[in-house]
Amino acid sequence: MPELLLLNADTPVLRTPLHGQAVTVGRSVANDIAIPDDTLPPFLCSFEPVGQGRYRVVDRGGGGIVMNGRRIIDEPVVDGATFRFGALTARFDRGRDEPATAGAGGGQRTGILRTRADGQLTRTDVRLRLPSSLGGGTRDLPPHGLRIGALPDNDLVLDDGFVSSFHAQLFLRGERLIVRDLDSTNGTFVNGVRVVEAEVPVGAELRFGKTKMTAEGKDTDVTLVGDKAPGKGPWRCGDLTTADAGFGKTFALIEKVAPHDASVCIFGETGTGKELVAHAMHKLSGRRGGPFVPLNCAAFPEELIESELFGHEKGAFTGADRQRKGAFEEADKGTLFLDEIGELPVEMQAKLLRVLETRSVRRLGGRGDIAVDARIVCATHRDLAAHVREGRFREDLLHRIYVIPVKLPALRERPVDIVHLAKHFARSLAPQAAPTFSLAAEQKLKQHPFPGNVRELRNVVQRAIIMGDGKTIDADDVAFVPVTLAEQKDGASLYRKGMTMEEVEKTAIAAALAAHGSIGEAARALGVAKTTLWRKATAFGLVSRDGPEE
Repeated sequence: MPELLLLNADTPVLRTPLHGQAVTVGRSVANDIAIPDDTLPPFLCSFEPVGQGRYRVVDRGGGGIVMNGRRIIDEPVVDGATFRFGALTARFDRGRDEPATAGAGGGQRTGILRTRADGQLTRTDVRLRLPSSLGGGTRDLPPHGLRIGALPDNDLVLDDGFVSSFHAQLFLRGERLIVRDLDSTNGTFVNGVRVVEAEVPVGAELRFGKTKMTAEGKDTDVTLVGDKAPGKGPWRCGDLTTADAGFGKTFALIEKVAPHDASVCIFGETGTGKELVAHAMHKLSGRRGGPFVPLNCAAFPEELIESELFGHEKGAFTGADRQRKGAFEEADKGTLFLDEIGELPVEMQAKLLRVLETRSVRRLGGRGDIAVDARIVCATHRDLAAHVREGRFREDLLHRIYVIPVKLPALRERPVDIVHLAKHFARSLAPQAAPTFSLAAEQKLKQHPFPGNVRELRNVVQRAIIMGDGKTIDADDVAFVPVTLAEQKDGASLYRKGMTMEEVEKTAIAAALAAHGSIGEAARALGVAKTTLWRKATAFGLVSRDGPEE
């Protein structure tokens, strides 16, 4: 079996079997091989399988990789090739593809990641308790799963006359252990029940032919360590940055859970960066080569949201002049980000739950189900538990999406980030000549409560850059938009001489959207229906027909 051997000088420090799957290397803990070396980029390179035990190495950091003493970008890896990973040396050994036997220890362990009720992140290492006929002991479940059967090229070989040549597969699907029968003669059983494909709970008895074994799990607390430890800020994660040590730990959580397919629900006030977190999880996952599809559940009228989620066939309803894929199909092999899921109508929640359980969708007007493979990341600023008690959110759907919660603090809860992020936005908005902030401007920013959170701060900095002299942002350049029209000291301040009523209305809607960032929140502040505001904002060109950016 191909493997990578890492050496410090001439001392081996890590041996990683490749198992026919892609393996990533870099500084970030989201990699398969995480090397704590500040000279390395978060993602340095990946080893990609090309069949028959052969691999290519692909640059992921933008600076090339040193292979056999020369810098390359994308090349086949020959047996014995050496690489420089910072202070470490790595050697690729193709080895021989030998089948695993029942007594083998099995390569890397595969874990199911979950959050306990006390908030502690835990990983359950899955393994099989083997019978005495196979030597007893346990067999770990490797990342690629186990194929079980009588022939020697299975991962787990059973000398059982009632076991077929290729009898069954055992693997993880997201955070669930799955067994699939491979059309065996005598069947696969879970707790005495014959199955074709089924989820295997920890502790269940599995039977293949006459051979019985037990699925076991050992819980291990996940410690968030590495470059996100307190005292080493500022921290970065995707397009996110923070100078707050507490929020830095959240970045570590994001990197830890990103490689898993577990459903994630991001909680935070409007404007805290929920979509940026979802996008970072996508980029740090094995699905980063697939699409990232964001869908704002609050941006569409109830009569359109089903089509947006699941798609429709031609003629499904008035105006459906062609077939259209929904968000689930568009996100196949990638990540679907369902923003403001708390705004989803209850009847639509039942349909969403079915899709999450069956991993298939049926378009409006369609007759058959379409299999989809998308990781689901949800976000909301609502208290979903309270919505469940009020009958506005399904409890079974909450349990399905609430596998790993990620809570984003409001900007006012991490005041150290106000000036840090203001300078960050200044550099990103004016990269050629970023202005500096005067002490008076910094003090004015610190004193503001920022009800619109990071989005509001970015808009404030953008206005200051436009209105300032281009070199220094002073206190006079820092202006804040009132959160609601009721906070205006003078309602006529919306009006300037020569403006029409339509222009006043457009200005009011633009101000509400700038302060709140979403159609739903702005509609509540203005006291109008969400669909009415969406229609007017679209007509004024303030938002796209796909809904406002969230």
